[in-house]
Amino acid sequence: MVVEPKSIQDIIATLTYARATRQKITVCSGGHSFSANHLRDNSMLILMKGFNSYEINADTLTAKAGPGVGGSVLMLELYKHNLFFPAGHCKGVCIGGYLLQGGYGWNGRKLGIACQSVIGLDIITADGELVHANAEQNSDLFWAARGAGPGFFGIVICFHLKLYPIPKYRAIIAHDFYMNHLEDVYTWAYEVGPVIPKAVEFQMIMSNNMLNLLGPGIEAIAPIFADTKDEYEEAMAFMKNSPIKSKAVIATPAFNPGIDMLYKTTMTHYPEEQYWGVDNMWTHAPLNDLMPFIKEIARTLPPEPSHFLWLNWHPGHLSTDMAYSNEDNTYLALYSTWKNAEDTPTYGDWAANMMRQMAHLSTGIQLADEGLHQRTAPFLSNSHLKKLQEIRAQRDPHGLFYEWHSRPVIK
Repeated sequence: MVVEPKSIQDIIATLTYARATRQKITVCSGGHSFSANHLRDNSMLILMKGFNSYEINADTLTAKAGPGVGGSVLMLELYKHNLFFPAGHCKGVCIGGYLLQGGYGWNGRKLGIACQSVIGLDIITADGELVHANAEQNSDLFWAARGAGPGFFGIVICFHLKLYPIPKYRAIIAHDFYMNHLEDVYTWAYEVGPVIPKAVEFQMIMSNNMLNLLGPGIEAIAPIFADTKDEYEEAMAFMKNSPIKSKAVIATPAFNPGIDMLYKTTMTHYPEEQYWGVDNMWTHAPLNDLMPFIKEIARTLPPEPSHFLWLNWHPGHLSTDMAYSNEDNTYLALYSTWKNAEDTPTYGDWAANMMRQMAHLSTGIQLADEGLHQRTAPFLSNSHLKKLQEIRAQRDPHGLFYEWHSRPVIK
């Protein structure tokens, strides 16, 4: 059964009916989950896309937004006020699932994952009570909601967000390489990663048709969000002075594409009306251990727009006041995509199978682009998963809400 509530009372009535009929609940904000965690047997699916209103308070640098608000919609509005929030990179992704799983967004290395900018939530609990959760009240729900992802045991109807002044200096630099430079490109990325300034979101995308034009290759992309001229110059330096820059078939100078163009460019890698097989991992493994698998990914990569993402992260000190607890130096993600259902046997397991081969080099996954329906992997630290399940037992003792497709055994 699918329910699209128009009011808080509709949600409460749905939960009451589910308890009475012994059905479980799943929740969907925008439907961009690659693993479709919200599509489960014997469940009532609550679609929250109608909760899509938002309020921006420029004076207090705060906002209130429903789970059905698109992150790109919010970001475009914030830009009109010279404000900023680390919204997701893909156009149309609603903030509900994005913030619950952590949220890797624009300027995330500097501002932190997006759920760190959640200062409160309005939640309908498993027993049908509307509560506000923040650091002072219902702090257990506040802790759990920031990182539990699709395993959260409540329905968020409003996020209270911390906003930021828009970075004054914004730009992107890109160097594009053919595959014959693969070793040089990934060696450079690995070596420079630890010293890249936090104002840079350095990432590389390998595909079989670079820029949808040039055939197999690797795009090295550096979006920059700097507050001062000095910070901006420092952020650009590693690309401007790259020892492999001369090997790039295209090397663009720094330019400001605007937030709308950033979204449009990103979406060339994530077209609509496609089938997807996705998996990911965090790692700090030596490059010598990773390189054989990078070459195998290049050899077996499915047709465009399938791609391999390398994201430089190198986190700082991670707060323990939230469920989110798993990250590392480098994030690797595989995106296999195909147009026709008959190709599912050919491409559907590629990402999961590659990640199984690399699992010994992994320190876990993130919940944004997970494939837990195909491969179980840790997405929280063991201690945080244990605490989360203890809170679940108190807040949802009868298991009204579905958990994740799979999870590790708590040690």
